[in-house]
Amino acid sequence: MKKIPFLILISALLFSSCDKKSKTPSQPSSTGGSTTTSFPTLSPSTGGDMCALNTTYTYFDYDGNVSKDSMVIASFYASPSTSVPPTNIFGGMVFLNGISIPFHTNSSVYYKLDSLSMNLSGPLTWSVSGSGTVTAFSQAYTPSYPKYTGGNLLPDTCIKANGITIIVSGVTNNQNSVTVLLRSSTNSVSKYILGSNGTVNFSASELSSFTTNQSLTIGIYLTNSFTAIHNGVKHGFQNGLNYQKISFLK
Repeated sequence: MKKIPFLILISALLFSSCDKKSKTPSQPSSTGGSTTTSFPTLSPSTGGDMCALNTTYTYFDYDGNVSKDSMVIASFYASPSTSVPPTNIFGGMVFLNGISIPFHTNSSVYYKLDSLSMNLSGPLTWSVSGSGTVTAFSQAYTPSYPKYTGGNLLPDTCIKANGITIIVSGVTNNQNSVTVLLRSSTNSVSKYILGSNGTVNFSASELSSFTTNQSLTIGIYLTNSFTAIHNGVKHGFQNGLNYQKISFLK
């Protein structure tokens, strides 16, 4: 199966859904991370998971108009996840709160866009029927999403020759690092901040493959990750917030 870098996959799905109708730009609620007593306790993710079951709130900022959307993504791996993108495999039927998440053969990933009607604020119950490689399991828990209020600090216009400086501020309830990704057409480059707030610099040489006089998407990616063990296998769960600023590159 094709290897899909998870962050690039999310970016591509977000990019493809930018033209969807606007939603009310409200901040998602953030609640605690407890689980139901009939399921294993979630603990902070330490890597080596055999899957990533992800719910993400997305915000699109275009000319100061912010719309809200969401997505659900599930990936199952042939080997434990590491810094190298793992191989995606089929995991059987996948449901979130009783709603089927479609499997897409072109990427070997399950995903559903425009899923606000699914009430991703929780509680969430994942159910996986399993396959020859993936053992069936279910997991219920209340998600905890990061928050971000610094979209007003992202630039409307960027100049390639000067490099690009991205100020990240207004991040709270964030367990992991912050990833900043620039995307234009098929070109992308990313960096991350250890912690929740700071400054990221992209030099002109790092932007050499980018073409000027076209739109530039600035993505701020935040994810809280947890692990649960079923039948001795580590399963990863992610609750994310992605902010997409549509800028212009000169």
